[in-house]
Amino acid sequence: MTHESPAYDLVRSTTLTDYFHHALHRAARQRAVRADDATLHYLTLLLVGYARSDRLFDFADRRLRIPPLALLYAEAQHATSERERRLWLQRLGDVALFIGGLFSGQLGRRFRSRQYCIDMGTSAYAYLYETADNDSRGTVDVFGQLVVEFERFVDIVAVVARPAPATSPSP
Repeated sequence: MTHESPAYDLVRSTTLTDYFHHALHRAARQRAVRADDATLHYLTLLLVGYARSDRLFDFADRRLRIPPLALLYAEAQHATSERERRLWLQRLGDVALFIGGLFSGQLGRRFRSRQYCIDMGTSAYAYLYETADNDSRGTVDVFGQLVVEFERFVDIVAVVARPAPATSPSP
């Protein structure tokens, strides 16, 4: 087990946050993505948050489901305040990033395609970046980097989401 393997991260991590932190940094290095620490921290918190199903899934029609991206967009369009619109668009960008990476290559009719996730997520984060005010300056650079490199961050999430290859125990 090498220091660059997912299994190594899993064994040495004491919390889910620690695991995702190391896994995302390793994936960024593997994919040669120059990501700011703040952006990788944002992704770490996103993955930790969505590790809890109640943060990702919605309850609709008497069942749990991942909300369709178009529905999240519609919610943002019908928001009654700018703050509410920004929250819906952040959720849209986050879900698109997560789904695009987690289910890369196996997206069904609900999410249409990987490119659909990329387009929706990029647009959502672009709005957040372009309309940032002084209160959101802490995340404006994160959103800016996500806009420019969204597809590469989807790839990083895909690397982290891939199961670690099975290894045989050493004799």
